[in-house]
Amino acid sequence: MQKKYRGSVDFVNSNKSLSALADGKLELASPADRLSAVVINHIIGSLIAMPFYIYYMISIFKFFGTIDPDEADALDTEQFDQFFLNWFNLPLTEIIIGFTFVASIIYTIWQIYWMTKYGQSIGKRLLKIRVIRTNGDNAGFIHNILLREVVYGVIASIVSIMTLGFGSLIFLFIPCMVFATSWHRRTLQDFLAGTIVVKVK
Repeated sequence: MQKKYRGSVDFVNSNKSLSALADGKLELASPADRLSAVVINHIIGSLIAMPFYIYYMISIFKFFGTIDPDEADALDTEQFDQFFLNWFNLPLTEIIIGFTFVASIIYTIWQIYWMTKYGQSIGKRLLKIRVIRTNGDNAGFIHNILLREVVYGVIASIVSIMTLGFGSLIFLFIPCMVFATSWHRRTLQDFLAGTIVVKVK
């Protein structure tokens, strides 16, 4: 008897028709759109942290600029510790760190809300694609956040730790799975959460 797919990881039956695609009304998202959505999300995250990194680098350059080149080799950890202590206590530093923290929280909540309600991150929403369950239902918080992001992230971290970081190289090739049409362009995240990514009509 053939094993029926129930939303768990199932590579054996992954080439079978999924109920969400059975009537032909939904179309799988293209690899370009899926990968571009990931890039957009990373760019937004980087832009949020950019003011902090720029300010930090400027502070580091100013610190080294005040040091006599002849004394540069004599720098010790105590001088660096004192620099960072003074730097963290500056009002401007506190403002920038606070802004970055608040912006990151807002961005995260925004992402979670959209991914839960619409099955879309900001990047996916801009490119008009969304995550749904293989039966066509909304992925919701459990499938789109807990399974697809949190559990997958934990598994990736455990593999990386157990292999002293070498295992993380494997996960760099996971996005290539979006080119496998026989698997309905599903990545390991999709197999884990029982989801697919489709175009928004």
